[in-house]
Amino acid sequence: MWQDFLTNQGLPIHKWTHYFPVYEEIFRKYRNRSCTILEIGCDKGGSLHLWKRYLGPYAQIVGLDINPECKTAEEEQIHIEIGSQSDPETLGKIISDFAPFDIIIDDGSHQMEDIEASFRMLFKHVTLDGFYIVEDLHAAYWKSFGGGLGCSKSFIEFSKRVIDAMHFSYIQQEENWDPFLIEVAKHTRSLRVVDSMIIYEKGRSIRKHAPIRGNIAPTTNELGELNFNSNATP
Repeated sequence: MWQDFLTNQGLPIHKWTHYFPVYEEIFRKYRNRSCTILEIGCDKGGSLHLWKRYLGPYAQIVGLDINPECKTAEEEQIHIEIGSQSDPETLGKIISDFAPFDIIIDDGSHQMEDIEASFRMLFKHVTLDGFYIVEDLHAAYWKSFGGGLGCSKSFIEFSKRVIDAMHFSYIQQEENWDPFLIEVAKHTRSLRVVDSMIIYEKGRSIRKHAPIRGNIAPTTNELGELNFNSNATP
């Protein structure tokens, strides 16, 4: 994918170079398999064509952008919807026509309200082992994008609350939890932070327990006899 980007002679692709190792790692398992990718924010459409070339003939690539001119980037396997990423009607149409999604990439307006609005509608429509990627989150530290360091409306702070919700069963003080955060936490296997990027990896919740297995050191019983206990359990 990196070499394709470097030698691209097609539609322009505008991406941070340090994103590519993440793309390679995540996209690799979907190559030459049936999959559906949604990218919010198409710009000139070059990245949609890059995903298609990398993933192969079974991939369905969906783009969303507010600029009608993006439609010119459509071709076989690539569909582009025109509308706002915070508009429930637009998102509802995309969900109805294309969900579930194996990968969602938010490279849209970078406005904090828009990012959260899209996430709240789309996250549950990511496949069980899929990924939701939010890019260019340096904007979460800029007031002009509705963010700022420690700003409660930034998606960075939202994701910190998700981390707390993932550990909610260990938290002893009373909290008024947003039910959506708990739902996201239950379906998040891991949450990874890269410079300007957050990756939610979905996965099934499993029972939390910590058994002990294996041999333990011998102890002395009340009679002074050695006692060997193997395969101990809590």
